Amino acid sequence: MTIIVTGGAGFIGSNFIFYEMNRHPEDRIICLDKLTYAGNLSTLAPVMDRPGFRFVRMDICDREGVYRLFEEEKPDMVVNFAAESHVDRSIENPEIFLQTNILGTAVLMDACRKYGITRYHQVSTDEVYGDLPLDRPDLFFTEETPIHTSSPYSSSKASADLLVLAYHRTYGLPVSLSR
Repeated sequence: MTIIVTGGAGFIGSNFIFYEMNRHPEDRIICLDKLTYAGNLSTLAPVMDRPGFRFVRMDICDREGVYRLFEEEKPDMVVNFAAESHVDRSIENPEIFLQTNILGTAVLMDACRKYGITRYHQVSTDEVYGDLPLDRPDLFFTEETPIHTSSPYSSSKASADLLVLAYHRTYGLPVSLSR
């Protein structure tokens, strides 16, 4: 299986890559990362020279580049960890969050449709649910909790989630989502 992992130079994405490569050494992993403030190439040092691993520095908003990569690698699956994050940063500059988290996700979804992937997994955030009152420890979030965003960051992630679900409903794209 060939898997494209976006945002794989970040903390969670890199740990997913380590796990996947150890569990399924026969798989091919392509890490696509823009290497912004959250990504660090040195995190991937343990796998950089392993057979079946490739690193590509690219922005998920680069439609032509993403399509070229899909054409080259013919992925079976995409796991999208790529995101602008941090609530305070989103308040100062919401536009980059909208570009990466929504438009970048749309580019990936279109590429998945075009190249017929077997699974797309969107990594989201619990921030899409909003806040729980501190004086109510009996309350918790579930899959049924409605979206109630409170920042440009959480709104951009919720928008991406809804877009992914819409691609499933509209085009039958096989998707899953974790928050």
